[in-house]
Amino acid sequence: MAIHLIPDAAVARYAAGPSDSTVSAVRSLHETVRSVLGTGYETFLQGSYRNNTGVADLNDVDIVAIRKNTTSSVFTNTNPTNPISWDAIFQEAQGLLEASHHYRGKTERGDKCITINTNFHADVVPAVQIGSIDTDPISIYSFREQQERKNFPRDHYQNNVTKQTSTGNTYKPTVRMMKRWVRNWFAGTKTAPSFYVECLVHWVPNENFSSDLALSFCMVASHIVQHVTSATYIGSVAGDKDILVAQEWDWNRFFIFQSQLARSVLDVANALQASNATEAQRLWRKAFNE
Repeated sequence: MAIHLIPDAAVARYAAGPSDSTVSAVRSLHETVRSVLGTGYETFLQGSYRNNTGVADLNDVDIVAIRKNTTSSVFTNTNPTNPISWDAIFQEAQGLLEASHHYRGKTERGDKCITINTNFHADVVPAVQIGSIDTDPISIYSFREQQERKNFPRDHYQNNVTKQTSTGNTYKPTVRMMKRWVRNWFAGTKTAPSFYVECLVHWVPNENFSSDLALSFCMVASHIVQHVTSATYIGSVAGDKDILVAQEWDWNRFFIFQSQLARSVLDVANALQASNATEAQRLWRKAFNE
């Protein structure tokens, strides 16, 4: 039971995920893409939709498409028996999508994906196996970097499930609040990308999460403000890398994020101690730049 006067509706507004109807529409989109790509690809959702960590009006959908019977020679140090270039893989996948009346004229190739522009901004990420098709890591390709990269979408998903259970189902709504906070303060910038924000909240020890979600946000944010320095190791959700490094979330961008978060934590702390609901809501909304 909450011991503060921040209205439940004000907290729920920031903690909410996409509606059931939107989630259903995303599921339908994935099923259509799977059907269009056919039996030569194994597909699954990744990212905020699959992990249930996206904000209410999230419009970006990520779909991994693993080309069956195709294994990375880079990460297995083997000679491919039926070699195929990444350019050919992308051409094949995009050709299949363009051949469908659902997506004809609506696709474009990106750095690591094929983007479908419909009611959703859907990124189809071609991938190949490293080990079994059912296990991580998989290999994806960056045309900008001209190299393969390991990716761990299923490990990310499972570790999020574990964290959610370990925090009494408060981790994911806290992630959504943090992402909403980031969007309200840094919309249109690359200050705090969604993936890194999720990894950061996942790094926070379980005892900082609370069933009182306003308090949960305050404690998680306070821990980030007080305990992260440029030397801190912040692992990804999948556990495969440090995200607080120059080639990922560089310190200059993180420091801008952390500095604003420190100011917002003070507003949230004051909201939690406010003597009337009007003032509590005003300070809560101020913390979220509204």
